[in-house]
Amino acid sequence: MSGQGASAILDQIFEKLDHIPNFPETAQKALRLLQQEDVDFRELEKIVRHDAAITANFLKLVNSAAFGLPRKVNTLIQAFSLLGINQIRFILIASCTGKYLNRPLKGYGLTPHEVWIHSLSCGLMAEALARRAGLSRPENLFTAALLHDIGKIALDLFVEGELENIRDIIKKNPDLTFMQAEWMVLGADHAIVGAELLRRWEFPKEVYFAVRAHHDESLMLQTRTAALTALANTLTNLMGFGAGTDVFAYEIPDNLLSAAGVAETDLFPSIVEAFEKTEALKAALFS
Repeated sequence: MSGQGASAILDQIFEKLDHIPNFPETAQKALRLLQQEDVDFRELEKIVRHDAAITANFLKLVNSAAFGLPRKVNTLIQAFSLLGINQIRFILIASCTGKYLNRPLKGYGLTPHEVWIHSLSCGLMAEALARRAGLSRPENLFTAALLHDIGKIALDLFVEGELENIRDIIKKNPDLTFMQAEWMVLGADHAIVGAELLRRWEFPKEVYFAVRAHHDESLMLQTRTAALTALANTLTNLMGFGAGTDVFAYEIPDNLLSAAGVAETDLFPSIVEAFEKTEALKAALFS
């Protein structure tokens, strides 16, 4: 496809971003409150309960075995009292992702379940890696890891429409990854589109840069959040959770572990932990 043709498609892709509903204001307010030194859980509960869908998803997620609560909780206040701030932040963001990832992504060969589970698993992997790396404030990491593939919802129709062209390019150039062929045909990949969407939603630059960088080996080494997001995504795909059409494109780049601040000995226990928690979430959400 000519550069002019790819440019025209890219214009259509970015225009589509204007029609994707904004990230819930309820969640944005709650995330801002969670940045305070002393969080008032009563105030947090007042904010979150105004969105029934977020509240329902929060309680469904928190009652899964993945979060290890000693008893079932029926209210937000009960949940908040038993969770750490980082866990609350994680579950809050996770509770919002389902509405964006609730349809099949045919261009990427993913079902709605696979899309959401992949995002949740990547977030759980990031949590496990961050703890072992000694990252005390991983809030931007959680956001980036959970939303790293958000660009696929805007790009999917275009990928589906050009899938034969993408596959033909890969067939003729077997050294190319799916994303490289995607770029050649569409003028962008889902990482660029996702970063632009999160920028429009006014997420911190650290978040949308990590999303932009999670497949780009030159960029993912530039910040720790980007490195951890990329590593979490790679390990999640290697575990087989929602890899889709580009499943064989994943390997750990040189220097990524050092950029993430993660030792090689941290990988196996992180994989085991994330796998077990992901299976617990799958059982809670889809059984």
